Amino acid sequence: MKYDVSILMPAIRTHQWLMMYGSIFNACREHTWELVLVSPFDLPPEMTHFDNVKLIKDYGAPTRAAQIGAIQCEGEYMYHCVDDAIFLPDAIDNAVNFHRSNCSKKDVINMRYREGAMYSGQTLPMGFWMAHSHPDLRIPGILPHYKISLHPFMRMDYFKELGGWDCQFEYINHPLHDLMFRVQVDGGKVFDSETDATTCNHYINNTGDHKPIAEAQTLFDKPIFDEIYKQKDAALNRIHLDINNWQQTSPIWKRRFKDSKLPKTYKELGY
Repeated sequence: MKYDVSILMPAIRTHQWLMMYGSIFNACREHTWELVLVSPFDLPPEMTHFDNVKLIKDYGAPTRAAQIGAIQCEGEYMYHCVDDAIFLPDAIDNAVNFHRSNCSKKDVINMRYREGAMYSGQTLPMGFWMAHSHPDLRIPGILPHYKISLHPFMRMDYFKELGGWDCQFEYINHPLHDLMFRVQVDGGKVFDSETDATTCNHYINNTGDHKPIAEAQTLFDKPIFDEIYKQKDAALNRIHLDINNWQQTSPIWKRRFKDSKLPKTYKELGY
């Protein structure tokens, strides 16, 4: 592989990318890495000369964007994250070293994060990463010992073997849960990172640019997810998906890009 780690994210907040990119240097000093951004918008001018940044243009929904980006990752490992993250010192190096020393191909590291308005979040309790600590995940197909990871760190070849995310979901929250449950029923373990890996901003419900995400997650994705996981053996029956399932989705996410004229910059979104 060309890199040790591919850091992947669907991304629209161009004004935060340079700060986010700079923080990765403290998180990954010992290993090679690339940043893979899937976005409708161009790189900021100050980032165009970075040779380890890959920009893939797409106006599709976040899950579709993530899948498209994952297919083009060139790292041994893939780390899915968000574009308002600030990476914390040594977090990625620690994940690489831990996985190579302690994990099987199928194992995942849950890169714990904290989030809060203006980066005010505190470390989440360890129980947060257990699926059944969330009432909406206490349904028949989700077993009590299942863990979740919204920022997973895993082998790229195993991700592709599983077929990645289910792109019928618009936002990536539910397909991330689904992927982790498929990993665990396939024999993989989810290990929690020793420390927080990132600190992230937090957008509540319909505030700012989060409104389309909140709508997609609650009104569209959740009913589909609940229908799948009402069956006891849901994950067992869907371990492997078609890696190209993103091709069945719209190239334009109408929930965010409603106008006939597609925006060229984040500012044109009007948030």
